[in-house]
Amino acid sequence: MKNYSLALWGWAARWLAHIWVIKYLEEQKTQINEVSGTSMWAIVAAMLAIWKNSQEMQDFANELNLLKLVDPEFKTGLLKWNKIKKKLEEIFRDTKIEDTKISLKIVATNIEKAESRIFTSGKITEALRASISLPWIFKPQKIDWEDYVDGWIMMNLPIQVLDWKNVIAVSALKINTWTIHETKNIMWMNFKSGFFKNNFEIIKRSVILMMKVNEDQSILTDWKDIQLVRPDFWKLDIIDFNKVDEFINIGYKDAKKLEL
Repeated sequence: MKNYSLALWGWAARWLAHIWVIKYLEEQKTQINEVSGTSMWAIVAAMLAIWKNSQEMQDFANELNLLKLVDPEFKTGLLKWNKIKKKLEEIFRDTKIEDTKISLKIVATNIEKAESRIFTSGKITEALRASISLPWIFKPQKIDWEDYVDGWIMMNLPIQVLDWKNVIAVSALKINTWTIHETKNIMWMNFKSGFFKNNFEIIKRSVILMMKVNEDQSILTDWKDIQLVRPDFWKLDIIDFNKVDEFINIGYKDAKKLEL
């Protein structure tokens, strides 16, 4: 039986689909020796590293009430960290990365040095705080007098940080190829979509294209055997946190394509 490394990236709500990728790996009794995670998926990577199973991850997802976690600040970010920190500390407490059952690597971006940092030691909650610090949403995490933001800025699919050759990489990327319509047809009448909607779609697609270049660079390794799982999210979007079951079904279906 092969031993595998697992590289995880989940963008906003799409991390939900990957829970049942892990469910499928459990059913196949796949041996995971190390796991790396960026952004929201760093949370799941850390849960896996302390031997939380897919059912516990699903329970965690179902229990999440985003409205209760909203903690407005409007100073250096839109949200404070306090409520989310409390939720994560219920799971990880004071556990350190170097003490996990499975080797864990959490990716964040050092915005001052313009480079990725791979956390392999220290408190899990502190590394997660850095990895999910989405600019404008959260204040950067300060560690050793330096500021850290979301890991996907420079490494959204952290394959290259893994030591093992056999890699299963789970991506949240979806390239939108349909035309951006400036008008919307309602009852055979055309209405302008509006300045904010059109520009939000343009900004979102621009970010996705940057992520694709980032991800392609991670996949281009000449010594790793990589199996990429990139679920087809169809119409599910990054803000659909309430559609847990739909995401899960998609993740499980695509995980079955792996050759273990």
